[in-house]
Amino acid sequence: MRKINSKGITLISLVITIAVLLILASIATYSGIDVIRQSKLNKFTAEMKVMQTQVNDLYQKYTDGRSVTIGGSTYTGDDILNKIGQDLPSNADSVFTSEKSGITEKEGYRYYNQDTIKGLNIDGVEGEFYVNVKNRSVISTEGLEYEGTTYYTLEQLPNGLYNVDYEDKNTGKPTFDVSIENIGDKNRIVISNINYNGYVDKWQVKYQKEGQDYWSTSDDLSFVVSEDGLYKVKIVNGNIESDEKKVMISDGRWNGSVNIPNLKGDMEPVYWDESNNEVNLEDDNFDSTKWYDYNSNKWANAKTSDGSYWVWIPRYEYQVINNVTDSSQAGTVNVNFIPTSTITACSSDYYIHPSFRDDSSNNFSNGGWDSELPGFWVAKYEMSMEDGNGNHVETTESNGNVALSDTVKIVSKPGVTSWRYINIANSYTNSYNYDRTKESHLMKNSEWGAVAFLTHSKYGRKGQEVTINSNSSYYTGGGTGEAYKTTNTNQSSTGNITGIYDLNGGAIEYVAAFNGNYSGEYYTGSSYVDAEGNNFANTGGKSTKYATAYSGTLISSAYKRGDATYETTGWNGDNEFFITSDRTFFIRSGSYLAGSSAGIFYYNSVNGGYNNEDIYRYSFRICLA
Repeated sequence: MRKINSKGITLISLVITIAVLLILASIATYSGIDVIRQSKLNKFTAEMKVMQTQVNDLYQKYTDGRSVTIGGSTYTGDDILNKIGQDLPSNADSVFTSEKSGITEKEGYRYYNQDTIKGLNIDGVEGEFYVNVKNRSVISTEGLEYEGTTYYTLEQLPNGLYNVDYEDKNTGKPTFDVSIENIGDKNRIVISNINYNGYVDKWQVKYQKEGQDYWSTSDDLSFVVSEDGLYKVKIVNGNIESDEKKVMISDGRWNGSVNIPNLKGDMEPVYWDESNNEVNLEDDNFDSTKWYDYNSNKWANAKTSDGSYWVWIPRYEYQVINNVTDSSQAGTVNVNFIPTSTITACSSDYYIHPSFRDDSSNNFSNGGWDSELPGFWVAKYEMSMEDGNGNHVETTESNGNVALSDTVKIVSKPGVTSWRYINIANSYTNSYNYDRTKESHLMKNSEWGAVAFLTHSKYGRKGQEVTINSNSSYYTGGGTGEAYKTTNTNQSSTGNITGIYDLNGGAIEYVAAFNGNYSGEYYTGSSYVDAEGNNFANTGGKSTKYATAYSGTLISSAYKRGDATYETTGWNGDNEFFITSDRTFFIRSGSYLAGSSAGIFYYNSVNGGYNNEDIYRYSFRICLA
């Protein structure tokens, strides 16, 4: 047997050794290249994050009205948007394409070169950027080539702004809620209640205004916008992305026609198309330009998450021409829409309706509010009761005179019986507690007057009486199902589906107005005290912003301008019976039993209690300020 030298190696061993060394060398080389590529990616991402943080800070200073100082120059307001940085260079066009940055609209972008970046005291950033502070958008001028693709924004990166270490492909899409907060003349959109089954605890918000072809980005779960309009919102984390939600932003600013409806919280705009199909924000065919047109008697409607409908009454000045010659006729009401900044009527025979006025200096004696209002929301229908599961509840003598609870809810919906068998105190309390974030309250006499005047004007029924809701079962909208939008549109304040229903007939409606000299002496069944420290049953005879005290029983001297009593007495033959010393609370509309004496100019009085009255005929309506 041949003996093998243990100190030597065979040719085969040598070949294997060399192969292994080559493999290790290639791995090392590849790893080195990969490390270099990864380091470039990390550097690009880090610089983009630093710039995004800086731009977010600039935007916040812009929205808060603070100043920014760069190299001895101070910028405030729009100067932060338009004067920091340089004009875009001519070669910027190549980046503003769908194939590169994905952003094609250059308006609002500024060039942040190294001088600008250093002026902002930003360290460690070597790149240069195109920046739109208003949209909080950052674009790299050079981009980063990575694995065959060049990236110009954080949004384009494969893993997005935040890496997802553990990703479950079967967790479905995230869901979220959206709310709106007013902050001065701007609005903050807030994302909350994010629900996702995967391992994600950090989200990025994307939003896009209708008509824009780019998405703005927020690192926080909120963003501020200064323009009204329809916005699409979604949340993302890498390649995880939610469905889009639509949000209508409006803050009541003047738009040349009517004050834009002021949407609060969960309120979303809704309208009906040519086939009377309801269209809301979640529908793909929603068109914000079709929401309302008061010149065409199409009033703005909104819907809250409980399914309730609301109608916008915009701020206006009015003129009453009382040219009635017999009890079957009505005079004329002329209306001019005005901005919130207008606090003096256009001529001596016009009055800004008091329901829109800042009445705090008068202790709310005229039925106004604590600020100048652009308008207010009115329940589209008389209120109805539901249980805790959203099922309609028929009110009876045994269950009607109750307060709200986990199992007792209040809504404004069509085709259901109205909430009756309730005294005025619980009507007041339940209206107040419906939604404090929206300043909900029992409709005041001044607000009834504002609705009545607008209804009677050319923007409503053009001088014609609203057709009575003669349904003997007190169905809202005049009947069951969809009668409100088919056979009963003549029962609305506009004669079409966009108006307010049950203003004539149906049930009689309580309003928050009383004889201040006597109302505390009469039973109302509630010791409830509102946020102002007042008990509606016994305010000491004084008005609050939620209820109006009248000073006596003589209509010619005790009436309130704009409440559609003395100014319109006898119009359309509607019943007129002012408050007295023993019937101290106002009621409006009249029941279906009243026939031709019911109507938008009907007013009468009751003692407000549950006993000794035909309580089954009395309902109520909520307003939102």
